Amino acid sequence: CHNMEFPKICPAVIIGVTDGDKILMSKYAGRTYKKYALLAGFTEIGETLEETVQREVMEEVGLKVKNIRYYKSQPWSFSDSAMIGFFAKLEGDPSITLQESELGEAKWFSREDVPDLPSTISVGQEMITLFKNGGDPFCQR
Repeated sequence: CHNMEFPKICPAVIIGVTDGDKILMSKYAGRTYKKYALLAGFTEIGETLEETVQREVMEEVGLKVKNIRYYKSQPWSFSDSAMIGFFAKLEGDPSITLQESELGEAKWFSREDVPDLPSTISVGQEMITLFKNGGDPFCQR
């Protein structure tokens, strides 16, 4: 029938927010996944990926970020999206204001205190491991 289909792809960002030798990790509110993860969110229409990083961090934890750096991307089949990884540095006060409708917890972890997480093939897990093992995410790629 020569019908062509173009699947919808919804870009999402995953963000490693750092403050020196600390990284911000969170737990989702009301979800079955109970492990720590990086902040994440979907890009809105008319928004750049970098603007998504800034907005999501501000909405979820009330923090400002700077030096936003692309890390890596991957297809994310769970939601017909592409997951795009970024690292960003904290700008200003590190005090967290939690968006309780999205997150159940968020806190800063030093490299040695980053919790062990189940091995996955996700870009988020790779970013956490890079940071935990002493890599400088702003000198990668």
